[in-house]
Amino acid sequence: MLQILGALVALGLLVAVHEGGHFLAARWLGVYVEKFSIGFGPKLISFRDKMTEYRISLIPLGGYVKMKGENPDEEVTDPKGSFLALEWWKRAIIAFAGPFTNLLFAVLILIITFGMGKNYEDYSPIIGNVVSGEYAGLEYLQSGDKLLEINDQNIESWSDSYSAIRDGENDIRIDRAGQVYNFTAVFTKTAWVEQVLPETSTIIGEVSPGLPAYNAGLMEGDQVVSINGNAVNNWYELRNEVLASEGKSVTVEIIRDNGRFEREITLQENLLDGSQVLGITQKLPLTVHESYNLGQSITYGTLTAIDFTILNYVGIYKLLMKPSELKNNLGGPVLMYTMSKQTVKQGWNSILNFIAIISIILMVMNLLPIPILDGGMIFFCIIEGIRGKSLSLKTQMTLQKIGASILILLMFFAFSNDFSRIFKRSGSIRSQQTELDNQINGTDIIQ
Repeated sequence: MLQILGALVALGLLVAVHEGGHFLAARWLGVYVEKFSIGFGPKLISFRDKMTEYRISLIPLGGYVKMKGENPDEEVTDPKGSFLALEWWKRAIIAFAGPFTNLLFAVLILIITFGMGKNYEDYSPIIGNVVSGEYAGLEYLQSGDKLLEINDQNIESWSDSYSAIRDGENDIRIDRAGQVYNFTAVFTKTAWVEQVLPETSTIIGEVSPGLPAYNAGLMEGDQVVSINGNAVNNWYELRNEVLASEGKSVTVEIIRDNGRFEREITLQENLLDGSQVLGITQKLPLTVHESYNLGQSITYGTLTAIDFTILNYVGIYKLLMKPSELKNNLGGPVLMYTMSKQTVKQGWNSILNFIAIISIILMVMNLLPIPILDGGMIFFCIIEGIRGKSLSLKTQMTLQKIGASILILLMFFAFSNDFSRIFKRSGSIRSQQTELDNQINGTDIIQ
């Protein structure tokens, strides 16, 4: 119950930020704002000042700012303070202000999260594999070697090795089966990244909501022991077996609670790079805390927001080019809530990150050129600026009805997808548990 309440509070905050952008821009440009609502439908609580009624409404899936003369069919006797009485570019500014405020809010939140410092999962500084390559010296390293120092820098996690390695001559100190060895090798940073690989396991860390492994009921802590009947002993072998499936379904054998079960899972295409994914990450043994100064926090927070914004628009473009993937890539509030439950377990930094991500998604979605959304309003304004006159009332109303119908269909589709995933996952988990219980009550138990 607390998680649901927390999710509603976070959503209400993001709506308040978004509508607050519209509100401030409208007031700045002299438009009378009649209502400012967080939520839709019947009001729960409200108060007002001389001009505006502020309310919290029953349905917490959005909000709105009602401006004087906002609707094309609204009769306005006095044009003063009317939205439609403004020049087209001023109306575009008001429409853009909401999404833009979401972006600014996300940047601020991300700067704060970097200022708090980041916790990263990392590999232990133990070598898992050395790939043969052009540089002599690296072949001296063996699987199981523990890195102690590189170029006089202590190595406590695998990421430390990346900062310690340099192009050229490198002094390396290792622990091999309790014996300490020192050697010098000449190679590049790229060679180290590509040829010296950390020790990994096949234990699942996270299962991404909505992706194939989630639908199949896989869980954090499950150990993958084979793919398509081929044993996998580390994450590299697991990944190679998935790639070898060439985008088809894979049969995954799992150990959970001393029992085994198999599931055939159909892979899903990653729209961004075309790769096929299961939707799992590996469990990493170390948690590393990294601190950032104010300048770094501002830089990294801003760049993260920009990168994620670009990533969203690239994803939308890819989806438009391949609409058959819409079903696999569309999620609604239920999926978002599932993701938030995972995030809460990881602490305040992850919670704030998640809020920033959702704020950017709200900006991106609202700027789509669909009538009834902010992007649709901006589109109408630009057309008016080009034509020298606005679209006819009939045309605007027709386009808005089409836009509303599109949104309703997308919401219905998103909710349908969410519940379909939940039912698939629940059914698969029940089936897995039955198999495990049968093994425990019988003789097929892993010793």
